[in-house]
Amino acid sequence: MGERRYKTELKSLGKRIKKIRLDKGLIQLDLEVKAGISRADISKIENGLKNIEFITIIKIAESLYLQVIDLFLLEKLIFPRIRYPNLRTL
Repeated sequence: MGERRYKTELKSLGKRIKKIRLDKGLIQLDLEVKAGISRADISKIENGLKNIEFITIIKIAESLYLQVIDLFLLEKLIFPRIRYPNLRTL
């Protein structure tokens, strides 16, 4: 596989993470506090600029109250079946 594919996949994952975070009414600071990942790194992840470790993926999934697999499913399959509570009020 080429470098182009890696970049495409990282951007796709980052977009999904950002969409889920926003759908849940969270800002990057909320995710920083819940996951223990710096806002700078969250920004890089969401923009596909950082190759993240599996442990980081687990932390993000837990912080968004998701299973890890949910971060990798196609949007049309995952988003209709997940009801996102506004986590800022929990």
